Amino acid sequence: MANKLAVWNQALVHLEKEGLASLTSEMEARYVFERAWPGVVEEAFNEGDWNFAKVSAALVLNVVETAAVGWTYVFDYPEDYIRTVAVSNVPDFQQEFFNYIDQGGFIHANQNVMYLRYISSAMMTVDDDDDDLPWPTLFWRYVALKLAYETCGKLTGGASLRDDLEKRKEKALRQAKSVDARNENNKIDRPGSWLRARRGFYGYGNRLGNTIVGGEIVPDEGDV
Repeated sequence: MANKLAVWNQALVHLEKEGLASLTSEMEARYVFERAWPGVVEEAFNEGDWNFAKVSAALVLNVVETAAVGWTYVFDYPEDYIRTVAVSNVPDFQQEFFNYIDQGGFIHANQNVMYLRYISSAMMTVDDDDDDLPWPTLFWRYVALKLAYETCGKLTGGASLRDDLEKRKEKALRQAKSVDARNENNKIDRPGSWLRARRGFYGYGNRLGNTIVGGEIVPDEGDV
């Protein structure tokens, strides 16, 4: 694990700049990082189905809001919600469910019990900047690269360095996602369009033509 200072100093390594002694150091990098940090972290959390940040919860029925046309019930998103991973009408999320919409900041459905698996903002921050961030190593190292990339223009003005950081950032994201996916249980992957055309949508695998796989998967494998 690393704390905020360690992530910032890793970003400065990528920028080929002097490190910070503390988060209160009177250096330009500190002020630039302070402005960029919230957006960089939120974007990083939005860029993957990170297992360490996933939460599953029963949605709370909203009895005040009016359901959208064609729907009966309205559900609130959790306060720590960032983005959806899965929606289901059963708590184990083993049953595919598509009979809902996201509209006006609420979920609308025709049944009064709903479950949401989502990326939570609870893991984005810690109470004290000196505390360890609860992030896997490859994730925080990706955040450091992303922070360096976002602030490169302000702190260095080097276009060639920014191009290099972009390539390294994209590679770091792929690596972080790959390792994170290996920690998952078996999950269901849908067949790609090429396989569906060759075999028919219901021609193989489990229900609805899906295949249960473990570890890292490539969505829609076989698409052309």
